[in-house]
Amino acid sequence: MHKQEKANRQYTYNIAMKTETIKENNSLKEVLQNLGKCIPIVLIIYFIFGQIVSKSKTTVLAVPSDRYRIVTVKSYKKGSICPILQGGLGNRLFQFSTAFAAAKSKDMDVLIPSDAQIRQIFEINVTFTNTSQFCKGLPKVLDKASPKYDRNILNFSSSSNIQLGYGLQSWKYFYKYDKQLRKQLTFQKHIKDAAKQEIDKILQKRNITSRKDITLVGVHIRRGDKVDNNDGFNIATPEYLNRAVNYYVTKYKSVLFIVISDGMEWSKHNMPTHVPIEYVSLGKREMDMATVVQCDHTIMTIGTFGWWIGYLTNGEVVYLKDAARKGSRFERILNHKDHFYSNWRGL
Repeated sequence: MHKQEKANRQYTYNIAMKTETIKENNSLKEVLQNLGKCIPIVLIIYFIFGQIVSKSKTTVLAVPSDRYRIVTVKSYKKGSICPILQGGLGNRLFQFSTAFAAAKSKDMDVLIPSDAQIRQIFEINVTFTNTSQFCKGLPKVLDKASPKYDRNILNFSSSSNIQLGYGLQSWKYFYKYDKQLRKQLTFQKHIKDAAKQEIDKILQKRNITSRKDITLVGVHIRRGDKVDNNDGFNIATPEYLNRAVNYYVTKYKSVLFIVISDGMEWSKHNMPTHVPIEYVSLGKREMDMATVVQCDHTIMTIGTFGWWIGYLTNGEVVYLKDAARKGSRFERILNHKDHFYSNWRGL
């Protein structure tokens, strides 16, 4: 009897332990099920928190991309380059082009004023901003020796926000991004159309029915403030213009020269008379530039305006090799290999 009671107690104990184990397993299962329901909620909270933290590290700047649309620039992701656009159109093109290429190489943003002159002339597709909002006050990286390449000037961090300016007059700053740059420097449609109309009018006047029958050479003669200048420039002489014209006449069968100048009277009296010439003055320098860029080749004299005519025409270029006066500061800072492409011809 005693053994039977002991067995009964052991059986009861075993049943109780099994029941407790089942309850514990059910409780654990219930906990896991409830935890599974909580995981999505936890993830959502984590995501929202992450966004808040991310935004807390972001400087958000409203940048007018055009007059109707606002673009948000997150400066924690990219640094920014604000080119200091000053001087004539040629100078501004060097400043923009160097900033554009530097930004491409460092994965940075380029910010230019929404009312920038070059934006009105070219199909530039970068971020436009009000400089008083962002660019003004940024550290400046400045080029002191204009017609010379300085590799150290671009040694700034890709996370920097800077202003980049002064001369920057070397093709070496942007040649790696030539294709992208030329796309940026496409003339606005109304300018391009006006230039084409001017060329068509000239061809019609001379009874040239096919563009293939003629080689057009654009000529830019810089005079203006460079006459009797103290900057160290040698302005073009009639002798240089004669050499430049003869270079193309001896190389191509039928050549027509189209001249633009800020000293048109001098140009008309000093261009060679043994070749056909048309003189163009449309009242705005960008219109004149776009017209001669429609040509096949270029004769430039001095100055950055003529340099960019040669670049944008993208044909042969003849330039004045003795542009710097002997003993002048300009002669000391001009590096021909940095300033002129190697396939351009100095005469």
